[in-house]
Amino acid sequence: MADISVATNRRPFWRGRARRPLEPSPIAYIFYPVLAAAIILPLSWALFGGFKNPNELFTYPPTIWPRSPTLQNFVDIFTRLEFGRYIWNTIVVAFFTVLLTLFLGGLAAYALSRWDFQGKEAMMIGLLGLQLIPSTVNIVPYYMIMSSLGLLNTLTGLVLIYTATHIPITIWVLKGFFDTVPRALDEAAAIDGCSKWRTFWSVIMPLSLPGLSVAGFLVFVSAWSEFLVPLVIASNKNVAVASVGLFTFFGPEQATSYTSLFAATLITVTPVVIGYLFAQRYIVSGLTAFAEK
Repeated sequence: MADISVATNRRPFWRGRARRPLEPSPIAYIFYPVLAAAIILPLSWALFGGFKNPNELFTYPPTIWPRSPTLQNFVDIFTRLEFGRYIWNTIVVAFFTVLLTLFLGGLAAYALSRWDFQGKEAMMIGLLGLQLIPSTVNIVPYYMIMSSLGLLNTLTGLVLIYTATHIPITIWVLKGFFDTVPRALDEAAAIDGCSKWRTFWSVIMPLSLPGLSVAGFLVFVSAWSEFLVPLVIASNKNVAVASVGLFTFFGPEQATSYTSLFAATLITVTPVVIGYLFAQRYIVSGLTAFAEK
């Protein structure tokens, strides 16, 4: 009996040895601060460089906080370099991209969530595969299509391209949230006389606000920071976006003004940070709910 009890208490051979919980190594307490300093210090030097004059920027030893803070760099980029036009173009493109992507992607995600049909799983996998294709591969087809439609150097062309490229990931995100909404709500709305469109707009969309926040923020950040597509499709000065505007600070004809470049960079990243702070509660709850699925 003793041999039998010992044999039954013995761990199966295929499970191997019991693993101990991972404990932080003392080296990690040294490595993490060094890694954080290597990332934060150059970033801080660049961001605060927008408040420095050109002579102070390259002094040795370098300083993080400006000795004589100035706003002249910000004044120059809006008056002399017309950077405000680039920011406005980016806002217009990002706003309409998010609006169209959430609308079209939401309709498709609702249909895929509520109706079962043959080839549905293959369609979802195909949408995911489309999202894995980088924009660099499609840059030549984008140019040819926009040229044939007469939409080169237009903000409309950028909105159409961004919307088409971001719909797949939007469908994936929103479908996951629509699946968590009970179908009994659809049935209750139908009993009350609501059409499919009214049910989608008045019942499903308000309940999926965290998912809309996550999808909208992902699309906004991607549309705001895209560089290659607007450089090729809309490089004209009148329709250029902020990422292309930053690229114009580098030129062979004149020395690069790094203080103005750092000031423009700070202005470019500020809307993304502000947008995240306003939508942080919905984004965190949405990501948490999406991770639980």
